[in-house]
Order: sequence, then structure tokens, then C-alpha cells
Amino acid sequence: MRLNQLVLCNFRCYADCEINFTDRVNLIVGENAQGKTTLLEAIYFLSTAKSHRTYPDNELIRHNESWFYLKGLIAAIDSSPHTNLEPHKLQPSHLMTVEVSNELSGKKRFKFNGVLQKKLSQWIGQFNVVFFSPESLTLVKGAPADRRRFIDILISQVNSAYLNALQNYQFALKQRNELLKQIRSKQASPEFLDPWDDILIAEGVSIIQTRVRAFSELKTHIQAKHAELTGNREILNLKYQPSPEKIDNAMEQGRQDSVTGEAEERFRRGLQSSRSYDILRGVTSLGPHRDDFKLILEAQSAGTMYFQEAKAFGSQGQQRTIALALKLGELELIRETTGKTPIVLLDDVFSELDEERSAFLFELLGRLNAQTFITSTRQEAWVPDMGDCRVITVHNGQVN
Repeated sequence: MRLNQLVLCNFRCYADCEINFTDRVNLIVGENAQGKTTLLEAIYFLSTAKSHRTYPDNELIRHNESWFYLKGLIAAIDSSPHTNLEPHKLQPSHLMTVEVSNELSGKKRFKFNGVLQKKLSQWIGQFNVVFFSPESLTLVKGAPADRRRFIDILISQVNSAYLNALQNYQFALKQRNELLKQIRSKQASPEFLDPWDDILIAEGVSIIQTRVRAFSELKTHIQAKHAELTGNREILNLKYQPSPEKIDNAMEQGRQDSVTGEAEERFRRGLQSSRSYDILRGVTSLGPHRDDFKLILEAQSAGTMYFQEAKAFGSQGQQRTIALALKLGELELIRETTGKTPIVLLDDVFSELDEERSAFLFELLGRLNAQTFITSTRQEAWVPDMGDCRVITVHNGQVN
């Protein structure tokens, strides 16, 4: 995919802005708090209908205004992850426009090629992006919810059925949690939980199984990218941890005919056994909303191999490298699944990487075969070596 043009109106610090981009690398340069990251945020919002900063949408509206509007002109390019063609030689299969508008009242509209999209699932996946930012470190250092959000956004971009299941599950979970509180205060009977349990079980097992399959493919890509970024000096191991535990055992053992039934029965037993505890706390303690995955580093020091959880023991550089590997693995999975290469957004990517890791990343970027947007406070020394690179200067919400 290639973003040819971006239009912003009343989006954060941008009053009215139209920018054209090159197919290869777009380096966005400016001092802090001038609007560099906002450009990446706008592209990400067009793709996912969310801000990577997870702010309420109304906070994206420019001060003293009542709405914002974004528009992107996209070239949908069919590409193979193994293509030998340079990006500027790839021919777009078609052009498309994506538009988003949002009002202070909360009214939000999405249009694809001028047609209003009635459901979010019709919008997500129209064009895909991979975004690395300082906030991406939460994938390593943050709570399980941050890692679940990463998996959910990734899968939703390539699987609309997954997004529907996730929305159904989240609705049922909210209703069940409200009912648990009512039961705790003697305002409802426990048997009223049964129909909500049925929805949680059906949608929850579908979500977990989809996550497990996607994670298995993603893991291979992440480990390969991490090896490239570290010069094969460190090994990254990843372990998915579904809730209920071991719900994916049957699938791992290949019993495809019975996996769903076994998983649903295991989930049902778990919900029943934890019901008293859930009523006491007023929340559902079991299900894919509790899933997580662990990141374990293997490295050698003084001839001895050591294993350590990256969240607790990894250095800032190691954690940043892992977060980058997760994002680059995401890119490869999307490309492998859809046949199209997502746009890559890299915000402040080179800070806190030493020279060696920065060199590995620079070499890897050169091989990505993806349109890339990079923010920096200075014009990087590698610009002359990158070939097709446009330098965009940003100052106080103005672009030159």
C-alpha cells in the first residue's frame, strides 16, 4: 500500500493541511511539540479508527473547533513479500480514498471511496499500517491489556470475522459484569448469568483459537526480525498464555474435529467454578480478556547462557529492540495474509538505540520494501543513502 496524499482539517494542531508523499521513505523533521507525531497519528487513525495514544476522539479536535476531518488517497499495490521490484516500480492495482470525520457530539463517519461505512468492521482493513512509537514499549513493559490490544488490532486488520467476535464478546462481558454486581447486591439471581455465559463461551473460544493460530505465525516473523536487529546475538522466545489455561492444547495436538467442543467445555467448567468468586468481585475472572504473552530473552554472557523475562530484566535498548521486532513481525504477517505491504510508521525510532542496533535497523529498513514514515528532530545522516527519500519539515502545525 502507498499513501499518496493526506488531508487534515482541525486535527490537533493542524487547521488545514494537504501533503503529498513519496513511495519510499518520508522523513518528517522538526523540533518537539511541532506536529510530527500528529501526522503519523492521523495516518494510523485512518487505518484503525483509533489513536495510538488511546485518547478520547474529542481530544483530537483542534482547540476551539467542533470537528475534525481526515482524508487519505491510497494506492493499493499488490505485492509479494519476496518481490524483487523496487517500491517505485510497483504498479498500483487501484486508487482509493478513505475519509474520517468526527464531531464534538460524538458523531463519527467513515467513508470508503465516498461510500458511508455503517459498521466499523466494514472499515477496518481497508488499508493497513504498522506503527512504532515510544508508546510501543508498553508491549514489553506494560500490562497484559497492552499486549492483547496489539494482537486484537493486528488480527482485526486482516480478519473481519474476528473483529465481529471481539465486539460481541466485549458486549456480553460488559453485561455479565453488570449482572455480577447486581447479584452481589441481591438484586438479581445467579441463573441469569447462563445466557451471557453461553455467548462468552462461543465467542471467547473463537477469539482464543484465532489468536493462538495468528500468534503461532507471528512468532516466527518476530523471532526472525529480532535476530536481524541484534545480529543474531540474542534469541527471543514468545509464549502465548490463553485464559482458561491450556484451552489450546487440543489444537496444538492436531485434534481439529473436537477442538472447539473440548475448548468450550473447558471454558464452561472454568466459568462455573469461578462464579462465586466472580460474584464476590463483580468482574469476570476468566476468558480471552485475561490473555497475555510472555517475552523471554536468551543471551550469552561470559560463555554462559541466561534466560530473562524482558519486561523485568531487559535493558531499555533490548526492550526497544523487542518492541520493534514485534511491529516488524506484524508487518510480515499482514503482508503474508493479505498480499499487500502495510505502511510503516516509525516515531522517534532511533532514540535510545546504540549505534550497532541503529545500523541493523537501518539495513533492515532498506530491505522492507514498504512505504515508511519516520519522525526525527534532525535530518538524519542516512538520508543520502536511502534513495527515494522526501524530507518534510514541520513547524507549529505547518508543513514545508
